[in-house]
Amino acid sequence: MVMRLVLLLVFLLPACSVRSPALSSSTPLPATVRGQDLYGTLLDLRTLQAISFEAMLAAVAQVQVVAVGEEHYHPDIQAFELELLQALTRCRPQRLALAMEFLERHQQPIVDAYLAGALDPQALQRRLQASEAFMRLYFPLLRYARQAGLPVIAMNTPRRLARQIAREGLQATLRRLSPEERAYLPEALPALPPAYRTYFLEAVAGSHRLEGEQSERFVEASFVKDVTMALALATFLKAHPEHAVLAIAGRFHMSYDKAVPFFLRQYAPRLALRRLITLAVEPEETLDLDKLRAEDAADYLRLFPPAPEETKRQALSEPAAKNGDGSKEGRPR
Repeated sequence: MVMRLVLLLVFLLPACSVRSPALSSSTPLPATVRGQDLYGTLLDLRTLQAISFEAMLAAVAQVQVVAVGEEHYHPDIQAFELELLQALTRCRPQRLALAMEFLERHQQPIVDAYLAGALDPQALQRRLQASEAFMRLYFPLLRYARQAGLPVIAMNTPRRLARQIAREGLQATLRRLSPEERAYLPEALPALPPAYRTYFLEAVAGSHRLEGEQSERFVEASFVKDVTMALALATFLKAHPEHAVLAIAGRFHMSYDKAVPFFLRQYAPRLALRRLITLAVEPEETLDLDKLRAEDAADYLRLFPPAPEETKRQALSEPAAKNGDGSKEGRPR
C-alpha cells in the first residue's frame, strides 16, 4: 500500500488565534507513534516535532500553493479544511484562491455563476450533479469562498474523460475527443515518468488487481488527472501572480512529490509550495514517522480519528469516492 497524503493546520477563532494542539509546540516525537497519541496534533515531518498553528501559518505565509492531501468524505477533515481556508484568508498578505479536485474543468462556468450570486445552492447542486454528501461536507468551502470573494478553481479532468482513458487508453481516447472535450486536457502532455507509474501501481495494489493493458490504462488516466490539476494551478497563478492557492485533493495526488506537486514544478519551477497531509488512523495504529520523513511524504501532517462508520458507508456509495481512474485513496506505505 502506498502513501498519498499531504497538508493542513489548526486554527481559527477571532483573527488568527487557534485551538491548542494536543502536544505543546516544538515537542520532539518518537520515531514510531500510535494514532491516538497524536489526534489533534500538527506535526512538522521535516523535524519530527509538534508545532503550533501559528508556527505553521508563519511558515506558509509567503508560499504560492498550500497543497492539502485529504481523506475524502471525512467530516472532521473537511471541517478542518474550512477552518484552514478561513484562517489563510484572514492572515495571508496575498489574495487567496481555492482549488478543488472534486470540481472539474468543464464545471468552471457553473462555479463562477454561483460565486457571482447567479445560482443558489440548490441550483448549484443540480448543475454540478452533486451528491448530498458533497453538499454536506464540501459545499461549506464554496459558500465561504463566495462570502469572502475568493476565486475557486475547478481543477480536475472531467470524470467522464478519465474513465474513458481508463477503459480505452490515452492515445485512443485523444483520437476520439471532440475539440471541446480536448480543450479540457493539457494541450501537450509531458512524458509519463516511470516513478509515477510505480507510485500509482503501489497505491492501488491493496484495492485493485490490475494486469497488462488495463494496468497501463489506469496509470494513464491518473496521470492525465494529475497533469491537468497541476496545469490548472500553474495557469491561474500565471494570470494572477498576486494570489496564493489553497489546493485540496486526495492524498495520493499531493504526497511524496510524485503527482500534482511534481508536475506543478515542471510548469512553474520557481514556485514556492508546501504540502500538508490529513490522515485518519485507528487509535492503536502505529505510524513510522522516520520513514515518512525519509520518503519526503509531506511537509506537515495532521492526524484524525477514523470517520464514523455510517459516514464511511455513505462515502463508499458515492460516485466521487472513486477517482476517475478507478482507484481510491489508500493508506500510507
